[in-house]
Amino acid sequence: MAAYLESLIAELSGIDPIWAYCILLLSAFLENVIPPVPGDTVVVFSAYLVGRGTLGLWPVFLTTWIGGTAGFLGMYYLGYSRGRAFFTSRGGRFFSLEGLAKAEYWLQRYGVILLLGNRFLSGIRSVIAIGAGLGGMKWMTVAVCGAISTAVWNGLLLYAGLMVGQNWEQVTGLLKQYNIVLLGLLLLLVVVFLWRWWAKRS
Repeated sequence: MAAYLESLIAELSGIDPIWAYCILLLSAFLENVIPPVPGDTVVVFSAYLVGRGTLGLWPVFLTTWIGGTAGFLGMYYLGYSRGRAFFTSRGGRFFSLEGLAKAEYWLQRYGVILLLGNRFLSGIRSVIAIGAGLGGMKWMTVAVCGAISTAVWNGLLLYAGLMVGQNWEQVTGLLKQYNIVLLGLLLLLVVVFLWRWWAKRS
């Protein structure tokens, strides 16, 4: 791994930094559009590159912030403009209708709070954005909350990456554990919600 990192750093050092920042912006954007893209890992690794002097801190922060916010708004616009029919015919392969319905329900109840915390909800960020669009939330509210959430989350990732230096993979390991715990909590919330729904019907 160390040899691979040194090789990657050497390659990035040999290209125009503008291209490196474009790659960061694109990865941050695609993470929202194609959830399997490891955007958080890229942000943490870029912090290591900042520590090595390969990239600049503020350009890294701005490109990942702009890319993440643009991707979030893109998914919001998709839900807002296409509606539920689009996901019935095409999007069902990537986003379940049940998940979107739950996102709409929680957005109706908690709205701004959920939008502000969307970056901390890894795995369902795109669903929240689409749910906001399907629910017809105002684009300015979605944009401001999405931008704030992305700035705080990416700032924390960059800070953590800078603190651990070349041991940046420790942060990605913690992210995996965080995602597992988060998934467990979300499943628990779903169980509680279904139980309350069943109790009211019986």
